[in-house]
Amino acid sequence: MKRAILLISAILVIFAGVASAVEEKKSDPNQLFYAANHNYELRDYVKAMEGYVAIFESGLESGNLYYNIGNGFLKMGRLGQAILCYERAKRLIPHDSDLRANLTYARSLAENTNDRKMGNFILNAINALFESYSLRAVIFSATCLYLLLLLLAGIFTAKPFIARRFRALEILVAALFVLNLTALASRYFNERILKHGIVVQDKVECKYEPIEKSTTYYTLREGGDVLILATRNGWRQIRRPDGKIGWVKKDAVEGI
Repeated sequence: MKRAILLISAILVIFAGVASAVEEKKSDPNQLFYAANHNYELRDYVKAMEGYVAIFESGLESGNLYYNIGNGFLKMGRLGQAILCYERAKRLIPHDSDLRANLTYARSLAENTNDRKMGNFILNAINALFESYSLRAVIFSATCLYLLLLLLAGIFTAKPFIARRFRALEILVAALFVLNLTALASRYFNERILKHGIVVQDKVECKYEPIEKSTTYYTLREGGDVLILATRNGWRQIRRPDGKIGWVKKDAVEGI
């Protein structure tokens, strides 16, 4: 009797292990990604999107994944969602030329969208120098330049005669560090403090107050950029780049 129980228990353990392995294989992100890409190539965009969403549900996130989802939305004619995904991908893989090309193309299809590159000309020029780097890369480069400055300061303090010969190098590194730090502060504020959003529906009515009966202030077009100031009771308070503030339904605008 004991042997039979042990045998049955062993069989159950083996079956449980096999079932677990099969389930793990089914939910393997790499296989889901390849399968979703295959469905995309077959122009079965609905199945492709289901595969990409399943990857997100497994807890993974990547710029390439956002990029592929954006492509799927663009093919399905959902322009706002496509721009939203491209913008999310841009924060992770800003150096990708295909991504930048597709984002530019998607924005060209959107009507009356606004350019977020407004403000100080000098600050925009500095940000342009680091445009192809992610925020993490900008932080890393600023850290390296700071450590290099400390190293040079230590060497020059210990060996003053070296300082006279390589003073230009110290000035150059210090200038690069200031530029990098300025870009870091601007990018961090823009990506982590401010909450940018994309209009994902067409002809969205922006109202003076967060109630249905409120008067319409202006109309937003799909794919437009806004700043999300607050979210309350199914409404979002947003601000256009021209400074006009109003309220829209929560599902009309998605945060990047």
